Amino acid sequence: MTSAVVTGAALGIGRAIAGRLVADGMHVVGLDLNDDALATARDELGDRFEAVVGDVGDWNAHERAADAAQRAGELRGWVNNAGVDWVGAAHEIDADHIERGLRVLQLGTMYGACIAVRRMLPARAGSIVNISSIQGVVAFPRYFTYDVAKAAILMVTRSIAVDYGAHGIRCNTILPGCIETPMTYAGLPPGLSRDEALRREGELAPMLRVGQPAEIAEVAAFLLSDRASYLTGTEIAVDGGATARCFPYPPLDTGGE
Repeated sequence: MTSAVVTGAALGIGRAIAGRLVADGMHVVGLDLNDDALATARDELGDRFEAVVGDVGDWNAHERAADAAQRAGELRGWVNNAGVDWVGAAHEIDADHIERGLRVLQLGTMYGACIAVRRMLPARAGSIVNISSIQGVVAFPRYFTYDVAKAAILMVTRSIAVDYGAHGIRCNTILPGCIETPMTYAGLPPGLSRDEALRREGELAPMLRVGQPAEIAEVAAFLLSDRASYLTGTEIAVDGGATARCFPYPPLDTGGE
């Protein structure tokens, strides 16, 4: 049996990817801090989903996930998905905000990529998928640290692809647009119903709707599979066309500064 690691697998996009890979017959190790949600995912997905509780900002958590995956089968897939919604413009934040955000959003992906490469090299086979964001290529208001981290993931992907393509390891990035997840719910404007808030969020895309986690999972499953055997070092925007056009935002309110 082949196996894969998915970080941030308890909810949202990560949960959908884990479910899609389990349906494809893989053993999936889900790494997440949310032990309750991981337990729920385990109950729903069955024996081929294995939960590992840990912080992606901790190198050893990735090592434990890799160990679990290799005990179950041949490690052939790795999805660096874990993230946090990290809001703040440059004049609003401090060093602690930057360091805590980068620890999860950037370093967590770098750690996962490094360990995945180490474990895949002996077999000269494997595929890594990094979940960035359209905010890695276009800036959103008041997302200074988040935007920077998501842009860095593109270079993580290219670097891995360049160094290890000759050794049978592929690496690609998915750039989701606005996707309906618990993290998205938490950031919706107050005073609106969820349906109305999501409708307005959906206006960012020419398709006039937010995306669903399953739509990201389908692309991730493709990139991990042999169907994408000549695809590496690239990024795919799954955004309903959002990055195909300009979109007006009101100016940032700096409080008179």
